[in-house]
Amino acid sequence: MSASGMGKHSSTRERVAIVKVVEQRLDEAVAQVIALLGGLDEIVPRGSKVLVKPNFVFPPTDRGITHPELIEAVVRLLVETAPAEITIAEGSADVYTTQGFRFQGMGRMAARYGARLVDLNLEEGVKKDVPEGLGRAYVMVPRAVAECDVFVSLPVFKLWGSNPLSLSLKNLIGLYGARYYGHNKDSRQRAGDPGYALPGEVGREQSAHKPSVPMGICAMNAVVPTHLAIIDGLEGGNGRGDFIRLDTLIAGRNPVAADTVACRLAGVTAREHAQFQLAEQYGLGPCTMDQIEVVGVPLEDASFRLSRLDDNVLEMPVGFCLNLLSTGELLQIQSALSLYGLIDGALPQTEGRDALLAQLAAILASEGYYARALAACTD
Repeated sequence: MSASGMGKHSSTRERVAIVKVVEQRLDEAVAQVIALLGGLDEIVPRGSKVLVKPNFVFPPTDRGITHPELIEAVVRLLVETAPAEITIAEGSADVYTTQGFRFQGMGRMAARYGARLVDLNLEEGVKKDVPEGLGRAYVMVPRAVAECDVFVSLPVFKLWGSNPLSLSLKNLIGLYGARYYGHNKDSRQRAGDPGYALPGEVGREQSAHKPSVPMGICAMNAVVPTHLAIIDGLEGGNGRGDFIRLDTLIAGRNPVAADTVACRLAGVTAREHAQFQLAEQYGLGPCTMDQIEVVGVPLEDASFRLSRLDDNVLEMPVGFCLNLLSTGELLQIQSALSLYGLIDGALPQTEGRDALLAQLAAILASEGYYARALAACTD
């Protein structure tokens, strides 16, 4: 597997694209965010072996994991590049990977596009030397990963411990296969805890979490380059089970840069955290915004501080909430305002989604609106 582009960061700024999913048209959003990075032709040469790595944890669940719809949208575009093969691969922690594949319908989806599914927990490993100073001499990289030409990472936009988010860099912890590191990635160190490990499946190599989680993550990223990272921000999570719909994709050809921008969107400064300090130290990419070119939706328009969810946010900006709705739903609200007497008279007809959003936002933000609306409601 080529490690081109993963050496010391050059003076050229890394590009990261932000796109909002409008009207639930996810395929269009994926195509747009990739086009902003230069297109797939620059990333996936014809005849490549492409591996797509989602983030599937704790099945059966549909929260805090890569949305299957995003995986399919990406695979559908990859097929158009005429690759030699497409592999969808994951190595889930604490559970069996096949549970996640089955629960998310990956078998049928892969069959539609001629892709293959690989459980990285069962894969034979290829020994790869790790740079000095990361607490281990080598990692065992799953053969499917070691032999691919293009590695596509599809992580999730959620707070996670002190790292501080579960993004592109952390997604590679799934490459620590259970065959060598145990199903909980923590090998023998926590094998005696029946609430944590799968009995009898403890691995023999040093834990992926030792000497520290940032070191384990950095070690794998140092030997496995990510060629395209698309961060699934369709929802955002605070790591405590609270989620909010954000309809956002963040993508980059450098995982450190993509994660740095995602951190900024979540209200986090990447360089303050050990994970990014290590990545910068080992030349994996930039972790300050002045080294990154952001294209697409402006940062200020896409940002949402995920820690707000810790306080069980009850009030959101009106414009933010309205923009999550389809145009049809907005038109229903427009009709309902007159139908239920929440405004005086009929609203003038508007042309285009932006005008409709502006009209409704102005009404809902007008003085005394909520009092009038509540007074018009029945018990």
